[in-house]
Amino acid sequence: MLSNYKESTDWLFAQFPSYQNLGASAYKPGLENTRSILRLFGNPEKELKFIHVAGTNGKGSTCAFIASFLAQKGYKTGLFTSPHLIDFRERIRINGKAISEEKVIAFVNEIKSKTLELSFFEITLSMALVHFQEAECDYVVLETGMGGRLDATNVVDPILSIITNIGLDHQTFLGDTLEQISLEKAGIIKNQVPVICGEERPALQALFNQKASYEDAPIYFCNNSIDDRDNMLPAYQRKNVAIALEAMNILGFETQNIDIQNTWLKLFQQTGFIGRLFPSNQYPKLWYDASHNADGLKTTMDALHERNIHNPIIIFGASNDKSLAHLSSFNPLIDTWYFCEFSNPRSMRIDEFVMVSESFNLRNVTHFTDVNQAIEMAIAVRSDEQAILVTGSFFLLSDCNEIKSTLRDQLTQ
Repeated sequence: MLSNYKESTDWLFAQFPSYQNLGASAYKPGLENTRSILRLFGNPEKELKFIHVAGTNGKGSTCAFIASFLAQKGYKTGLFTSPHLIDFRERIRINGKAISEEKVIAFVNEIKSKTLELSFFEITLSMALVHFQEAECDYVVLETGMGGRLDATNVVDPILSIITNIGLDHQTFLGDTLEQISLEKAGIIKNQVPVICGEERPALQALFNQKASYEDAPIYFCNNSIDDRDNMLPAYQRKNVAIALEAMNILGFETQNIDIQNTWLKLFQQTGFIGRLFPSNQYPKLWYDASHNADGLKTTMDALHERNIHNPIIIFGASNDKSLAHLSSFNPLIDTWYFCEFSNPRSMRIDEFVMVSESFNLRNVTHFTDVNQAIEMAIAVRSDEQAILVTGSFFLLSDCNEIKSTLRDQLTQ
């Protein structure tokens, strides 16, 4: 019997393979394991209303906006996201409040008493669904872990499916082309369940149209952005908000009176959402952003340019299974790179970063084993007007002292 939270999460990480820590060797595609464990807990997914969200980029933001909108309407709303930054409980929230340590301990002890061979993600999802069902949530906003068709979250029967966009990421598992990845994401489209798609390329839209037609599912392509006259939201978030508002409309809610800007300002407080162009409270013109692929980093740089910020110092870390070929395209824009290892075992190491920087002729490269040392150095050497962007991986952000402090404060509320 495990008696405290640290013992419980340590056992969970040790017993069950975690993609967050192990990468490819922990990935277990397929739905049968998840269905089996949910049966043991009385199929909690049968009693919940799901909004199921997939996509290469923007799905976490879109989930957070929808969850916030529903909570503002007075509904008890579960939110399941991944990965976490500093505390496992970040993944499972109801109206912004993380699952309690006591709930985690109780669920882990129950799992420990059974003979199961499950992935960390399958266990985590099951814990979330049991928690949401016991709390009698009105809605659950569910973010896929990877892909869609074979993702553990695809065991649910949603009332609405959403696919934000398609980009190249996780090619080892999802395919080498945008078309192959689209087909995997399209796997969340269910029979007669409406689907919103934010993908704009006609060839990919055709694939989603075909799948929706086969499933007799109404499909709505959302290619617009909200009007943000005060330029408060980054451009890429305006598209995510538009998708979230479309979701609310399809669910039958009035959206005219939703205050978008206030929602944005309170999104972290209301949902725990963090890691996308998150401003430092400690240092001016420093942002944290988990842009872990080419499209994500481009939209982040575009958002900085909107604010008339050019040539920031880039503090960058990545997992060792990521392609970094896209960094070469930023040569005209960036002339100072700080490459950092992070504490997660999947971190790309300095010798690998040396090869990357030499291969792509990146300028003014410095290497660090600690992101906080890199931040201190950047603060010390930057010009008065120069910005700093800490980016590349959620794992890099999870090592940042300011992020740790911010999340700990929020989790204790």
